[in-house]
Amino acid sequence: MHFYSRFTFFFVIFSLAIGCKVSELNNACDPSSKSYLKFLLIKNVANDRSPSCVPYIDRNEPNFVSYGVFTTGSPAEVVTATISKGKIYIGGLFDQIAATTGGGAFIWSDSSIPIASTYCSQLDVFDEVGSTFGTINHAILDQEGNLYILGKFTHIQGIPRNNIAKINQKCQLDLRFDARLNTSSSIFYDLIYLDGRIFFSGDFQTSNGPITNFPSPTNREHIASINSTTGVIDSWAPNVSGTDVKSLVTDGTYIYIGGSFTAVNGNGAGNLGKLHKDNGNTFYPIVDTNGSVNTLLLKDRTLYVGGVFSSLNAGTVTRSKLAAIDLTNNTVTSSFSSLLISGNAVFDLAIYKDQLFVAGEISTPRIGIFKVDLSGNLQPSNYNLDGVYANVYKLSIVDDKLYAFGFFESVRNIVRKYFFQLNIETDEVTSFDPRLFNLNFEFQGVALKLKENVLFLGGGFGAIDTRTRNYFAELDLATGTPTDWDPSPNDIVTQMLAVDNKLYLHGQFTSIVNTTRQSTAAFQLDTKTLLTWNPIFPASSIETMIFYKDSIYASGNFTTLNSIPVNRIVKLDLIESGFDANFLPNPNNTVRSLQLWEEELLASGQFTTFSNPAVHLAKVNRFNGTFIKTHTDSFTSNFSAYSIFVSDNRLIMSGQYQTTSPYPGNGLSYYQLPDLTSIQTNGTLATASEFVRSMDQNENKIYLGGLITTVSSAQRVGIFSLNRSDLTLNSWDPKFQAGSTVRKVISNGNSIYVFGNITNPNKRYRAGLVKLDKDSAFLY
Repeated sequence: MHFYSRFTFFFVIFSLAIGCKVSELNNACDPSSKSYLKFLLIKNVANDRSPSCVPYIDRNEPNFVSYGVFTTGSPAEVVTATISKGKIYIGGLFDQIAATTGGGAFIWSDSSIPIASTYCSQLDVFDEVGSTFGTINHAILDQEGNLYILGKFTHIQGIPRNNIAKINQKCQLDLRFDARLNTSSSIFYDLIYLDGRIFFSGDFQTSNGPITNFPSPTNREHIASINSTTGVIDSWAPNVSGTDVKSLVTDGTYIYIGGSFTAVNGNGAGNLGKLHKDNGNTFYPIVDTNGSVNTLLLKDRTLYVGGVFSSLNAGTVTRSKLAAIDLTNNTVTSSFSSLLISGNAVFDLAIYKDQLFVAGEISTPRIGIFKVDLSGNLQPSNYNLDGVYANVYKLSIVDDKLYAFGFFESVRNIVRKYFFQLNIETDEVTSFDPRLFNLNFEFQGVALKLKENVLFLGGGFGAIDTRTRNYFAELDLATGTPTDWDPSPNDIVTQMLAVDNKLYLHGQFTSIVNTTRQSTAAFQLDTKTLLTWNPIFPASSIETMIFYKDSIYASGNFTTLNSIPVNRIVKLDLIESGFDANFLPNPNNTVRSLQLWEEELLASGQFTTFSNPAVHLAKVNRFNGTFIKTHTDSFTSNFSAYSIFVSDNRLIMSGQYQTTSPYPGNGLSYYQLPDLTSIQTNGTLATASEFVRSMDQNENKIYLGGLITTVSSAQRVGIFSLNRSDLTLNSWDPKFQAGSTVRKVISNGNSIYVFGNITNPNKRYRAGLVKLDKDSAFLY
């Protein structure tokens, strides 16, 4: 649909303007030419932002980036949420929020923030084996700008791909390319593109089983080659004996390999050598090392080698973790002969002009990273890495910038967690900061320029654009991006209600925007002004708040309000902090949910009386709380009703209970309004311990979320949908991961927003909140 609207727009412009052009002009870079207009049309309809004399007119609509909630480094729970005036408000158990990209992210090159545009979708790198985000160890581009990623993952954009995948220039998974690698515990370290083939390395070997079963079971020893279009493995099969191959570089003819290996094709080898790109049967030794080679770098027939070694060439040449080899005669040069590197290992190298950056678990001559000239002379630059650890594991150079990934927390006293960018020409740490959520281990980390203004970052971070948010956050409804508003309550927010241009909060907090508040607060949303409204409830004692005309109805397990006895349900003023003393329904136990129907208030909960006998459900007068009616169902295993929802003069109730008559079932009941007579449907939960906590609807469907595994014998985890016409279960299923529970469901436009303890729906990494398509359950 977006394509056609874009095409129509530019076709109209083109038609109007083309008649005004001089017909004999035919210069695609001359704005007065017909060719220029034709190129303008093609470029913009094709969504092509590549550098050109013809401009790109950015008409992309916003794309939702899912920000997740976290605490102490782990996914957390959204307890309550509401939507108002283009914003999402969430409260829960979190102290950070970040874009849940998985270990690969597309970011704008100028701002470092994740792309929230149809121009480039995020990859949602996911690892089903670990039920967590996937990680990227390395990535490369081919001559057409396609991106190949290598790491530990099982799904990209929700589609199965094991450890290696191809991404096209539009940031979409290339479905033609599928190496069909078998799931294993192997580590994949490095890859290169050469002549229509992808060579990749790792610690995979025959003892771990076939690397792939397609087109037939195939074993490979630490290195393999696949077709760059299809991903199908080819016959190139060197037999590398040892632990692994960690690094690959090529001169266009030979593949240079470094790692921890002792032989190749039966010939002795000491961690270093080369293979012909077309014939893997012959191994060409270069120089052996007495320890692992972690990284190789090739420049002007010189091979730079970094790792764990202390000597080369059968111990005849001493070098400290770094050496240079002249490939014209396979001899170790004099470079780095006087350089002493202390620490565990050199893990990566990067060259810019005549400067060599050396990174690793290093303590001297600098901590984590240092710079030398190509002869090995130490340069004066000191980056002063600091943190619990101060290690740099991977380096990339894009244009004149160095991208460093690792395990550190500051650089030159500037806060930079796990990543920094260096302007190489000025030797200054830049302001560019994608704010990675997790650290990068040993071989994780890469930066590549995918398009004119798009960078790809890969690593072990799982999420980016990390922002401190304590218990509360405001997000943009269209893009998902957090706003700058941060009222910082000092404890959890458990309930929210948006009324007109005001937001009412309740929870366990005693302070918000540095102002004392005893569990409640209200804000004017356009100005973010804290209002005086402050009724004092016991902490986290309100379970629901609803608005009708002139009042807020609040219910829960409280028995006091403003130190005055008030029993579990109250009618509050919208401006002052008082309540209606004439509204006294007096339930005998917790009231968990409220709904309004016409001028009547419906309540559900754990109670058995509501002034009159009423098990879990009662209808009262909304003005004075006078009891009107209850149902006639019979229950066993009675514990509580958790939620009610009105749809088309019908009431849906759910909770932890079992109905024995008139329609047996677990946790779901349906009533006709106004008389609360029972309606028979085929919807029932698996056990009396499961329940629905939140419901909402659109024109065709009702969406129900809670603690759910099965509905009417069909698997539905956390959430399901009923047809609004007849209350029957439909096929809508976002496929949440087992164990997911839903706290809140909100229908808004064409989307369903779901909040709770939600991780990894439909093989994508998420944390606490998701956006779904109302018809297909597609995960944004």
